[in-house]
Amino acid sequence: MKKILIVLFLGVSAFASAQNINGKIVFERKSDWIKIQSKATYLSKEEKDRMAQTWKNDSEFKQKMLLVFDQNQSHYTYENQQGESEDGTYTWRNDEYQLTRDLAKGKVLEIHEMLGKTYILDDSLYAPKWKIHNEIKEVAGYICMKASTRDTVRSQDIVAWFATDIPVSIGPERIAGLPGMILELNIDNDAVVIVATSIKLNEAAEIPKLPKKMRGKRISQAEYDKIVYEYIKQQESMHRFPWGIRY
Repeated sequence: MKKILIVLFLGVSAFASAQNINGKIVFERKSDWIKIQSKATYLSKEEKDRMAQTWKNDSEFKQKMLLVFDQNQSHYTYENQQGESEDGTYTWRNDEYQLTRDLAKGKVLEIHEMLGKTYILDDSLYAPKWKIHNEIKEVAGYICMKASTRDTVRSQDIVAWFATDIPVSIGPERIAGLPGMILELNIDNDAVVIVATSIKLNEAAEIPKLPKKMRGKRISQAEYDKIVYEYIKQQESMHRFPWGIRY
């Protein structure tokens, strides 16, 4: 029965992919500082317990992200470029982060501010090796299937829930490569959870065009991974958490 269920879902996706589809999805990106830092191998259990007690009422940080897409391309960034606390008492400038995918040409272009620099990742589309599970659940009104993978650069376990009823092989952040739109991402057992809160399909949704001349260092996927990996190892050797990169 479970195998039949998977076949049916993939069959629906194959049929729907022949249809033109576009829209925009708002995601809530929730980071839990306690769960993120609990990964630090240099912290003792007592230190982690003390940290959890200190931050127990203020451990979550939320952001709204916006994905605009059609069958051939997508653009993902902050819903508002200026961040604001939930109570509206203070604001800040979000780090530069824009991710565009050209599905027709198999290209990705990411503008990413980190470690005091702006990088322009320009490379072919990349999809991790996914394992699809026999589990389903509802996310934002869509029935989704579960898939999992592992980010070996950051040493993170990733669980995705994707909807074949939205037959575009993308999702939030840099995660993609499933037979349907990813509507929820769970990174490292709830350390970071990104879930769709609003989905509007087949509405006029303009995909922003990036300027031809962009300021920043242009790098490949391999170079980006090397920068992130070496920074994580450097910070770990000094018993510091790698806050300078996007978790």
